Amino acid sequence: MRKDMSKVIVERPRHDHAGKRYRPGRTRVVTDDDGEPLRAREPMRRADKTKNLNENLAPLKRYLNAQVGRPWNKVYADIAENLRPSSTVQQHVRDHVEDFVAIRTRMKDGVVMTASARFGSERPLAEDYRQLYVHPRSGLLKVNPHWRTWRRRWEIAREAEAKARAHRMRELDEWTQLHLLNDGAWWLVELATKPHKHDVRPAVVGREDTDARYIDVISRAKLSDLPIHERYGRDYVHAIAKRQLSKAEKKSYGLD
Repeated sequence: MRKDMSKVIVERPRHDHAGKRYRPGRTRVVTDDDGEPLRAREPMRRADKTKNLNENLAPLKRYLNAQVGRPWNKVYADIAENLRPSSTVQQHVRDHVEDFVAIRTRMKDGVVMTASARFGSERPLAEDYRQLYVHPRSGLLKVNPHWRTWRRRWEIAREAEAKARAHRMRELDEWTQLHLLNDGAWWLVELATKPHKHDVRPAVVGREDTDARYIDVISRAKLSDLPIHERYGRDYVHAIAKRQLSKAEKKSYGLD
């Protein structure tokens, strides 16, 4: 592990108060009392030239990925040798190691379980957000085979949501949908845009999941527990009318 890892990760170049990069030793032109140009060097340090803490963790991630297959004790020994806890900046870097490596692991019924100092709760390795983990039996640093980038996790969640919606909802047009609701029946639902926040109507006392500006007829009838954006695939609409489909209508829509 490179000895200047803490500086590579945490320190940015110095900038002046205007945000321009400061290069020590640059010169500026000044004039004497007669207007003759003189050359003078910038002072070595000024109050408006500072270094800032940065979060450029790519070097640390590259180092950890390069250690896959090694015993974690040896990897951590290398880290501890170059990053001292007595230094605030170096301890800051050490604190980030567990953001990338699941160190607290154990076997439970043949499944690797992980925990973290930040979140505390235990979870299966398949649900862990970190790319690397320490195998609880061998002690080797390994790649989490279930790891996905945050973007891919978001895409998978969206795909699962769309699949679930396709099972319980059909969209006929922008303002008309078919819904399989909590009572087990299919309903034809008419939508409308939610009124503007200034178009206030009196709230309906005793009705849950309603807004003072509008009434969603599905929520009022307690036919769905899903939030609006998940129920209709949009968050700016609400149901203004509903009608249960007949057997003939269900057949015509291919819902049997």
